[in-house]
Amino acid sequence: MPRHPIRGALLAGSACTLLFSAPLLAQERAEAQSAQTAYVLDQIVLRAGKPKVASEVPQSVSVVDGQQLQDIDPGHIGEVLATVPGVAGVGSGSFFGQGFNIRGFGASEQAASEAGIVQLLDGEKKFYESYRQGALFVEPDFLRQVEVLRGPGSSTLYGAGALGGVIAMETIEPGDLIAEGQTFGGRAKLGYASNPDTVLGSIALGWRPSHDFEALAALAWRKLGDTKDADGNTTIRSNSKTPNLLLKARKSFGDHYVALSYQHLEAKGEDQDFDQLNGAQKDLFYPGFSWGVGDITTRDQTARLTWGWNPQDNRYVDLTATLSYTNTMKEVQQGDDPAEPIMASLLGRRDYRLWKFRLQNAADLSGAGYDHHLTAGMELSRQDRSSRVPSSSHPEGITRFWSAFALSEVTWGDLTVNTGLRYDRQRIEPKASVTATDDRYSSDSFEPQLAAIWRLDDNWSVFGSAAFVNRMPTADELFDTYMGGAPSPDLKDEKGKNLEAGVSYRGSGIFAEGDEAVMKLTLFRNHIDDMIVRTGAAAPTPAYVNIDRAYLRGGELEATYSIDAFELGAAVSVVDGKDQDGTVLDTLPNDRVTLQAIWQASDAWRLGLRSTLAKGRDKADGEHRAGYGVHDVFATWAPQAGAAAGIEVHLGVDNLTDRDYTPASWLSGPAPGRNFKLSVSRSF
Repeated sequence: MPRHPIRGALLAGSACTLLFSAPLLAQERAEAQSAQTAYVLDQIVLRAGKPKVASEVPQSVSVVDGQQLQDIDPGHIGEVLATVPGVAGVGSGSFFGQGFNIRGFGASEQAASEAGIVQLLDGEKKFYESYRQGALFVEPDFLRQVEVLRGPGSSTLYGAGALGGVIAMETIEPGDLIAEGQTFGGRAKLGYASNPDTVLGSIALGWRPSHDFEALAALAWRKLGDTKDADGNTTIRSNSKTPNLLLKARKSFGDHYVALSYQHLEAKGEDQDFDQLNGAQKDLFYPGFSWGVGDITTRDQTARLTWGWNPQDNRYVDLTATLSYTNTMKEVQQGDDPAEPIMASLLGRRDYRLWKFRLQNAADLSGAGYDHHLTAGMELSRQDRSSRVPSSSHPEGITRFWSAFALSEVTWGDLTVNTGLRYDRQRIEPKASVTATDDRYSSDSFEPQLAAIWRLDDNWSVFGSAAFVNRMPTADELFDTYMGGAPSPDLKDEKGKNLEAGVSYRGSGIFAEGDEAVMKLTLFRNHIDDMIVRTGAAAPTPAYVNIDRAYLRGGELEATYSIDAFELGAAVSVVDGKDQDGTVLDTLPNDRVTLQAIWQASDAWRLGLRSTLAKGRDKADGEHRAGYGVHDVFATWAPQAGAAAGIEVHLGVDNLTDRDYTPASWLSGPAPGRNFKLSVSRSF
């Protein structure tokens, strides 16, 4: 029986960053492919100073690649990240209620990004924070790969304050649609899911008329309905039509190139739950209470222009300059049901506009007996947090950033050492609508890191790292007074000191000829000084204060084994955290084990089973979130020859046993019940 290797999110790995978020050059792709010839399971990490296989970089990372995305057939980004160890959802099963937690950072009513997670879409920071709303709005049908870089080691190149880590999403490229030797190609898809109730139609087209020009246009349309729990009760009403557009073009001029891209998501919701994290929560505070339903528009835009210069006769220059604009906006209006009004202070339009300029160079400084790659650059940005309706829960402010960074990667024989340093300066000023204070806030931070990996032999490697991270307070934390507290202008930076150590393995011919295995174990300890928490107290007590210390420790184990047409995967994530008084932190996710089995039954048929087993968690307020076991199955039929070649039919069932459960990182629950999925796509 022929072998069909699978590359899934259960695979362990590590990475630094992508030199530029424009498409990888053909030469880079070839180098990456040759690096993993012997071990097809050892995934290629694209977001590195130099593309390399996952086991060769001293940082904990998981990769959800194109094959795994097809297996999951996600309806929203949360379904993608649910497969990744150390990552947990914060919000809900709603397309518009997505927020995330990595290693205990992120679970609160604030967005995960502001709690120590950096979210990137094609290299651009994505963030939205508004009361009881999600933090990230992404069309999953446009994704080609998602990398999760756990821990603060990614701060050097991705941004200050990544205490939990980085979620880096990449969208499809023209080359993903165009068959070898062709100049044009595409893919059309129809899909349905029962929970959340979803209908999808999409088409993507790629064009490469010459070797120096390529372009892509993709359109996806989703109709989103209700999310239901295991008892059939509606938990979240999304009620929206969501068209999404992706455009890309790249033109080369010898050693230079110019790349343009634009993404636009536009969701029109009617009688949609204002609270997309928890639903209406009727009768929560008093009989008849509801957070209300409204006509809600969600808009997410990302535009970028990149110029690159990579002279073939000068290895010291690989320069890119990128100018980008992103905006995430929600506009809330009253719905048609007078029995479920939205509070007047929560109506209106709220935006996050971010202008950014980034200049970066990657130099090859290699010499006799060693390889040395140095990535250095600077970044300027301006974020405008605005609200059409003055609101204490969404204080307006302008945040200006100036950053400089450098990452060195040196390899001598079997030893690789990475050193990095980032400097950030931040200035935040409130707008006139913030009447409680007119104080301005300025801060700066230095973030050094050191990491090393030593290959003991052809199979085993050991690695370790130390990183120091500062998360500077945000406009929301400085000026928010919604819970009755006073502004918090005296907040200190959160200071994280993270230590990691681990071991990785890759080998073949272990139990039988032709089998293969990869494994990575990472242990971490994160000591945080001056952790920022909400007080919930009335003025004159500030809405946010620093607590002296907090400690988080845990680990992730990922392993994959393949033989013939079978592949088995396992992932374990454990985290524990306490403050200086020994009180358990309220942001901890469930400890989890994920098991996966995939059988490539024939050239056309692929069958899979994934089980997530989670341990219960006691919350800080005394509530106990019970453990759970959730099982997903899927089957894919994709004939490789004949008249049906190019067609792919995917069937899946999530939460097969209709389990009633609530993850520990969710503010409330329950999670969605059983979900049936069906999609049909055609490549041409």
